[in-house]
Amino acid sequence: MVVAAAPAPCPNPWFPMEEGLALTYRAGRSSELVLTTKDVVPAPDGTVKALLAVSLKGRNGQTELTCDAQGVRTGLGGLEGTLLSASGMDMQVVNMEGVAVPAPSVMVPGGTWKNSLSVKLQPPAKKGGLRPTIATTFDKEATVLGEEEITVQGGTFKALKIKNITTARASRPGSEGRSMESLMWFAPDVGIIKLTTDGETNLELLKVDRPKAKVQPAALKGGAKKAPKPTKG
Repeated sequence: MVVAAAPAPCPNPWFPMEEGLALTYRAGRSSELVLTTKDVVPAPDGTVKALLAVSLKGRNGQTELTCDAQGVRTGLGGLEGTLLSASGMDMQVVNMEGVAVPAPSVMVPGGTWKNSLSVKLQPPAKKGGLRPTIATTFDKEATVLGEEEITVQGGTFKALKIKNITTARASRPGSEGRSMESLMWFAPDVGIIKLTTDGETNLELLKVDRPKAKVQPAALKGGAKKAPKPTKG
């Protein structure tokens, strides 16, 4: 009996590290968030490294990306750290564990994973103003609920629905945290397309830009379109 080889973990379809890929979102009620992947470098051992540029409210930041057998890691500890990096706060990553998006073998209905991010935050410097340091840890547990077709402004996708339980607490022993439940949807060859908390949309995909003119992902409703047959005569 021939046993099929397991699919390679990189590139990870749920967090595509594609050169020049730009995802534009509506963040909150009106802000525009743009995530752009650049400087993609595949390694001989199968891992892939890149940079993720973040633009939000006129502020810019970037973080390192690494794809390996465990999944995709970011230098800012996932979506929470990525958004904080462009929030206007000065942020220092103290510790992070786990992956932002796990390997494809985990991204199936019933799959679970955890990650953790500890940061120190300071408000922007102001003349004569105080700059208190806020030390916070985010612990997240994620579960894949199943597949679902979902429509956002950027299109209709067959996506994976993920439930997150995120606990934020002061970074000191014995401190109690506050937990919050959110839902995320991931589409293959795109990544995150929607995030909601308590029924309110926090993040929604508006458009996907692929400078290299890659074929539109089959996850779009109706799949890939076929070219019309040539007419005779």
